[in-house]
Formats: sequence, structure tokens, C-alpha cells
Amino acid sequence: MARKGFHFFAFVSRMKYITRWGLMRNTQSENIQEHSLQVAIIAHALAIIKNVFYGGNVDAERTAVLAMFHDCNEIITGDMPTPVKYFSPEIMNAYKKLESVSKRRMLEMLPAE
Repeated sequence: MARKGFHFFAFVSRMKYITRWGLMRNTQSENIQEHSLQVAIIAHALAIIKNVFYGGNVDAERTAVLAMFHDCNEIITGDMPTPVKYFSPEIMNAYKKLESVSKRRMLEMLPAE
């Protein structure tokens, strides 16, 4: 029997297979793994800029890690275009519920430690 927690890492490795919906004409598709790395790099840089130039006290490493995982629940739901997610209050609320369920499922895959 597999130890609890291995499922999480197997799922996270699937981020590269989930294509993002481009809202503009693109020459190359992007997956959520690529997107998450780019977001993490920018978030880390912004946290450092906040600390160095604006007297902040932001944990840049934690910020980068949170950014790395910010879309991992889309392994379960897939990516939905923003205009569809927010088209109406009914769709937005239904999608938020779906996101909540997928986030809980991902968290349940983690070992307690």
C-alpha cells in the first residue's frame, strides 16, 4: 500500500499536462507548470523589491512557494478562461465551489507532516 502523500507528488507532476487558456492569440501554448514557475519568479522579485525599496517585511521564499502551488488544483479542474469563470454570479459561485473541492482533495493527498 502506498504511503499517504505520494499521491500529491504524482498529481503535482501532472501540472505540465494541463494547458492554460490563452485569452490572446499565442504562437505557443503554455501549461500550468510553466505559468506557476513564471508567477513564482515574479512574486519572489516583487517581495524582494517591497523589502529593499519600500521597507517591507515580506518572506520572499514563502511568497515564491505559494506562487508555485497557486494553480495546482487545476490538475483536477483544468483551467477555465477568466471571462467564463466570471461571466455571471451563478457560474462564478459554482466554479468557486468546484475550486474549493479540488483544493481540499489536493490537500488531503499530503502527508500529515
